[in-house]
Amino acid sequence: MTFALLGVLTVLGISAATLCLLEGGRRLGLRRVEIDPECAKAGSGAMEGAVFGLMALLIAFTFSGAGSRFDARRAIAVEEANCIGTAWLRLDLLPPSAQPPLREKFRQ
Repeated sequence: MTFALLGVLTVLGISAATLCLLEGGRRLGLRRVEIDPECAKAGSGAMEGAVFGLMALLIAFTFSGAGSRFDARRAIAVEEANCIGTAWLRLDLLPPSAQPPLREKFRQ
């Protein structure tokens, strides 16, 4: 069995198990609401708070990672611009006859 096939089968198995467990939880919840409508909704506040807290943490980590990647890209762009400027200034060290063709190539 190849590694790719094993990976695909694992993903399909986990997806099927997730869907089955979600359906089972939905049916248990509906049964609980039918038996006792008041008690069924009483304990969900702490669960909602935990889920929203985890979602907020996930979003915070996502934005933090995006911000650090943006700063790194900006620093690379500034460094590249500085290197191009330095190379442009060093063209002045060449003989005057060689400067115009190289400056035109830099512009291109």
